[in-house]
Amino acid sequence: MIGTLKNWFYYFIGIGFLILSNLRYRILGYTPKPFTLQEAQRCAEYNINVVDRWLKHLHQYTGESINGILKNKRILELGPGSDLEVGLYILSKSAKEYNAIDIYNLIESVPEKFYQVFFSNLQQLNIDYLPLIEELDKKNAGDSERLNYFCCTNFDIVNALGSKKIDIFFSNDAFEHFDDINKTIEDISAVAASKAKFIVSVDLQTHSRWIRQHDPNNIYRYPEWLYKLLSVRSSPNRVRPYAYQEALERNGWKEIKIIAESILDEDKYTFVKKHLNKQYINEKNQMSYLSIFICATKS
Repeated sequence: MIGTLKNWFYYFIGIGFLILSNLRYRILGYTPKPFTLQEAQRCAEYNINVVDRWLKHLHQYTGESINGILKNKRILELGPGSDLEVGLYILSKSAKEYNAIDIYNLIESVPEKFYQVFFSNLQQLNIDYLPLIEELDKKNAGDSERLNYFCCTNFDIVNALGSKKIDIFFSNDAFEHFDDINKTIEDISAVAASKAKFIVSVDLQTHSRWIRQHDPNNIYRYPEWLYKLLSVRSSPNRVRPYAYQEALERNGWKEIKIIAESILDEDKYTFVKKHLNKQYINEKNQMSYLSIFICATKS
């Protein structure tokens, strides 16, 4: 009885959080990080950690040395977020070119002094940041060939990239926000070089802060019609791991590995699984997976 009441509590409180998220998006717009650009040091540390995490997974997946693993590679980041620090850090690793595509043009609002903190962090890591300053200046002047940011409200990857062929696709907890992951994977497959790598993290959980801690699978409690009614464009799409696997396989990706980075403990899973919406009851949904890393190679 207590368990049933608790589940109903989470059901209705979750609806409240969905309504608040909807209103917040309509008033403030999309905010990709859980902190603001005013927290420059925190942003710098976050962005450096994102790239280091990608490189760790790329190293474990390919067996190549982290040093030089990006050398002369063309990179595409999907859903880059609020600034170009990730791209600059990738270029510091001798990548040939960094490209990013998003539906929101968030980098326009970044103050110039924001990057100074980031460059100070690179200096502490003994990274020569002076060429990166030059590259950022070129980008701001519309004259960079190595640092590219595409804003496409329709997320048209093929037209944005043109004749470019991409060696490595990166994304950090952005795929769960995409409108159509099948179309996105189809598009990146069209611009993928032979043997291209797909290194992507996906956050499968509820995104609202309080409910995320107490009921991470909250968004899966609701029928499709209700969730769509309360969602906005950036709301989590509720796509489960098997769907990523199937989309990659259809588009010629091989050696697909889906790694669970965070798993719901057994007690919490037992508590919630009977109260998920019926479309998520099937075991193929792997509802105990809270966050995953996906690695794949294009044939």
